[in-house]
Amino acid sequence: MSALVWHSSFAAFTGYSGSSLQFVLGLADRGVAVRPLFLYGADHDEQVMAGQLHPRIRELQVAPPRLDLPQVVYGPGDRFSKNSGGYRIGFTMLEVDRLPPSWVAQANQMHEVWTPTEWSVEMLRSSGVRVPLFAVPLGVDTTLFRPGPPRARLADRTIFVSVFEWGIRKGWDILLRAYRKAFRADDPVLLLLKIDNRAPGTNPAREIARLLPDPSPAVGLIYNQPLTSAQLVELYGSADCFVLPTRGEGWGMPILEAMACGLPAIATAWSAPTAFLTPANGYPLPSRGLVPAPNDAPYYRGAQWADPDEAALVALMRQVVDDPTERRRRGRQAALDAAQWGWDRGLDIIERRLASI
Repeated sequence: MSALVWHSSFAAFTGYSGSSLQFVLGLADRGVAVRPLFLYGADHDEQVMAGQLHPRIRELQVAPPRLDLPQVVYGPGDRFSKNSGGYRIGFTMLEVDRLPPSWVAQANQMHEVWTPTEWSVEMLRSSGVRVPLFAVPLGVDTTLFRPGPPRARLADRTIFVSVFEWGIRKGWDILLRAYRKAFRADDPVLLLLKIDNRAPGTNPAREIARLLPDPSPAVGLIYNQPLTSAQLVELYGSADCFVLPTRGEGWGMPILEAMACGLPAIATAWSAPTAFLTPANGYPLPSRGLVPAPNDAPYYRGAQWADPDEAALVALMRQVVDDPTERRRRGRQAALDAAQWGWDRGLDIIERRLASI
């Protein structure tokens, strides 16, 4: 029986934590003796900080961590130095065109490094990572995120939905400007924003009002409201198209979730989403090239990310409204394609890597 230590977080409201939980529970269900280990302190610290922890994780943490086993550190690359396994694996991602030097140095201390997409593999390699690199994709729960029966919705409007954590990387400024340019105040459209904001001193509602002054097309806001997966499925099912002019993604989970529910997505044709977003299943948004990422973010210093084409976004949003038949066709294809990205895909690769180790 395969065995490993999975060194990460499991209960925080982060992409790493949510996907870490899926990987660990999935491996355990397959009979892998996986020992979850909290990355940022002792195991009990996460229970205290998060206020909850999946009961299966608590059960798996009863086993003593063995340092002779392969160990995965799943998190930002500057945490790889915490890997104390007999065979050291780093698993990380980033949304810009290069890794920070400290990440590269720590990655090269691993026996191998995993990252979600082939785009990311090439980015790590060009950044100077010399150890073996493997693409291990994240996934989507295809038993939950899937097209469902017709739901109650505003039948007289085309509804765009966007789900993201507030920050300039997600391109909210481009989205709001493009939406106002694309439609008049009385057009039958709605932009529904589901926003999480953890940054002190920022006021998303004020920024939205600034970029969408009266008269502007209709906008709805779900602000700092945690939604269960089932509620997210309902949200996607109430809309016609997902939109996110992101400047870069390490994976792009909301894009894939929306696709799995049968929504075509307008998203930037750069970085990780290029693994699953195509002109057949959505509306890839072109970029005008790469531009410097902000230097005030330590991980981004000296790096670049995409410059999504605002004029192209205006045209694509209008296309979505003007051609509902094509929009629905691409949505059906999105659901079929997203169904190929269940968590089993990444779990299969992990099991093969463990067998080879």
